[in-house]
Amino acid sequence: MSADRMIQSAQTAPIIEGEWAPAVILGHVSQVDEQVWMPRIESMIAAVEQGAAAPAFSWWEPDPHATEEKFAEYSLEDSSAELMAGRTRLVTYLRGLTPEQWAAPGMHDTFGEIDISGLLIEILRHDEEHRASLVLSVD
Repeated sequence: MSADRMIQSAQTAPIIEGEWAPAVILGHVSQVDEQVWMPRIESMIAAVEQGAAAPAFSWWEPDPHATEEKFAEYSLEDSSAELMAGRTRLVTYLRGLTPEQWAAPGMHDTFGEIDISGLLIEILRHDEEHRASLVLSVD
Protein backbone atom coordinates (compact mmCIF):
# COMPACT_ATOMS: atom_id res chain seq x y z
CA MET A 1 0.00 0.00 0.00
CA SER A 2 1.46 3.36 -0.93
CA ALA A 3 0.31 4.83 2.39
CA ASP A 4 2.69 2.43 4.15
CA ARG A 5 5.63 3.79 2.16
CA MET A 6 4.56 7.35 2.88
CA ILE A 7 4.36 6.65 6.61
CA GLN A 8 7.81 5.02 6.55
CA SER A 9 9.22 8.05 4.78
CA ALA A 10 7.54 10.39 7.28
CA GLN A 11 9.22 8.59 10.19
CA THR A 12 12.67 9.72 9.04
CA ALA A 13 11.76 13.06 7.44
CA PRO A 14 13.00 16.20 9.18
CA ILE A 15 10.76 19.09 10.13
CA ILE A 16 11.70 22.00 7.88
CA GLU A 17 10.70 25.51 8.88
CA GLY A 18 8.15 26.95 6.48
CA GLU A 19 7.12 23.52 5.18
CA TRP A 20 4.41 21.18 6.37
CA ALA A 21 5.57 18.80 9.08
CA PRO A 22 5.39 15.11 8.16
CA ALA A 23 2.30 14.65 10.36
CA VAL A 24 0.54 17.43 8.44
CA ILE A 25 1.43 15.83 5.09
CA LEU A 26 -0.05 12.51 6.22
CA GLY A 27 -3.12 14.34 7.51
CA HIS A 28 -3.51 16.11 4.17
CA VAL A 29 -3.44 12.82 2.29
CA SER A 30 -6.06 11.37 4.64
CA GLN A 31 -8.27 14.42 4.05
CA VAL A 32 -7.92 14.09 0.28
CA ASP A 33 -8.95 10.43 0.50
CA GLU A 34 -12.03 11.37 2.53
CA GLN A 35 -13.02 14.67 0.91
CA VAL A 36 -11.90 14.25 -2.70
CA TRP A 37 -11.35 10.67 -3.83
CA MET A 38 -14.18 8.83 -2.06
CA PRO A 39 -16.93 11.34 -2.92
CA ARG A 40 -15.82 11.38 -6.55
CA ILE A 41 -15.70 7.60 -6.81
CA GLU A 42 -19.13 7.36 -5.19
CA SER A 43 -20.60 9.98 -7.55
CA MET A 44 -19.14 8.24 -10.62
CA ILE A 45 -20.65 4.92 -9.54
CA ALA A 46 -23.99 6.52 -8.65
CA ALA A 47 -24.18 8.16 -12.08
CA VAL A 48 -23.65 4.81 -13.83
CA GLU A 49 -26.19 3.07 -11.62
CA GLN A 50 -28.77 5.81 -12.22
CA GLY A 51 -28.09 6.03 -15.96
CA ALA A 52 -27.02 9.67 -15.53
CA ALA A 53 -24.29 11.59 -17.34
CA ALA A 54 -20.75 11.23 -16.08
CA PRO A 55 -20.07 13.73 -13.30
CA ALA A 56 -17.66 16.58 -13.99
CA PHE A 57 -14.92 17.57 -11.57
CA SER A 58 -12.50 20.44 -11.16
CA TRP A 59 -9.16 20.31 -9.39
CA TRP A 60 -9.84 20.73 -5.68
CA GLU A 61 -8.04 19.93 -2.46
CA PRO A 62 -8.85 20.75 1.16
CA ASP A 63 -7.84 24.24 2.30
CA PRO A 64 -4.11 24.10 3.08
CA HIS A 65 -4.32 26.54 6.00
CA ALA A 66 -7.16 24.61 7.65
CA THR A 67 -5.22 21.38 7.06
CA GLU A 68 -2.11 22.80 8.70
CA GLU A 69 -4.12 24.09 11.66
CA LYS A 70 -5.94 20.78 12.13
CA PHE A 71 -2.87 18.54 11.99
CA ALA A 72 -0.25 20.86 13.54
CA GLU A 73 -0.69 19.30 16.97
CA TYR A 74 -1.10 15.71 15.73
CA SER A 75 1.69 13.31 16.51
CA LEU A 76 3.14 11.34 13.63
CA GLU A 77 1.50 8.24 15.12
CA ASP A 78 -1.93 9.91 15.18
CA SER A 79 -1.65 11.16 11.59
CA SER A 80 -0.38 7.76 10.48
CA ALA A 81 -3.33 6.04 12.15
CA GLU A 82 -5.81 8.44 10.55
CA LEU A 83 -4.27 7.92 7.12
CA MET A 84 -4.25 4.13 7.47
CA ALA A 85 -7.84 4.02 8.72
CA GLY A 86 -9.08 6.12 5.82
CA ARG A 87 -6.98 4.31 3.27
CA THR A 88 -8.23 0.95 4.56
CA ARG A 89 -11.82 2.16 4.08
CA LEU A 90 -10.98 3.29 0.54
CA VAL A 91 -9.25 0.04 -0.43
CA THR A 92 -12.04 -2.06 1.12
CA TYR A 93 -14.59 -0.08 -0.88
CA LEU A 94 -12.63 -0.49 -4.10
CA ARG A 95 -12.29 -4.24 -3.57
CA GLY A 96 -16.07 -4.56 -3.64
CA LEU A 97 -16.54 -2.89 -7.02
CA THR A 98 -17.91 -4.80 -9.99
CA PRO A 99 -16.24 -4.55 -13.43
CA GLU A 100 -19.06 -2.20 -14.51
CA GLN A 101 -18.40 0.04 -11.53
CA TRP A 102 -14.65 0.12 -12.25
CA ALA A 103 -15.56 1.44 -15.71
CA ALA A 104 -17.72 4.27 -14.32
CA PRO A 105 -16.66 7.45 -16.12
CA GLY A 106 -16.07 10.95 -14.90
CA MET A 107 -14.86 14.12 -16.59
CA HIS A 108 -12.03 15.99 -14.89
CA ASP A 109 -10.73 19.42 -15.88
CA THR A 110 -7.13 18.23 -15.49
CA PHE A 111 -7.30 14.49 -16.22
CA GLY A 112 -9.95 14.52 -18.95
CA GLU A 113 -12.26 11.52 -19.21
CA ILE A 114 -11.34 9.11 -16.45
CA ASP A 115 -12.75 5.89 -15.00
CA ILE A 116 -12.27 4.49 -11.49
CA SER A 117 -9.06 2.71 -12.55
CA GLY A 118 -7.66 5.96 -13.89
CA LEU A 119 -8.68 7.76 -10.73
CA LEU A 120 -6.83 5.12 -8.71
CA ILE A 121 -3.69 5.92 -10.71
CA GLU A 122 -4.16 9.60 -9.78
CA ILE A 123 -4.55 8.63 -6.11
CA LEU A 124 -1.25 6.77 -6.27
CA ARG A 125 0.40 9.66 -8.13
CA HIS A 126 -0.79 12.07 -5.42
CA ASP A 127 0.60 9.74 -2.75
CA GLU A 128 3.98 9.54 -4.45
CA GLU A 129 4.13 13.32 -4.90
CA HIS A 130 3.78 13.75 -1.15
CA ARG A 131 6.09 10.83 -0.34
CA ALA A 132 8.72 12.44 -2.57
CA SER A 133 8.41 15.67 -0.57
CA LEU A 134 9.22 13.67 2.57
CA VAL A 135 12.15 11.82 0.98
CA LEU A 136 13.61 14.79 -0.88
CA SER A 137 13.58 16.98 2.21
CA VAL A 138 16.27 14.77 3.76
CA ASP A 139 19.76 16.21 3.25
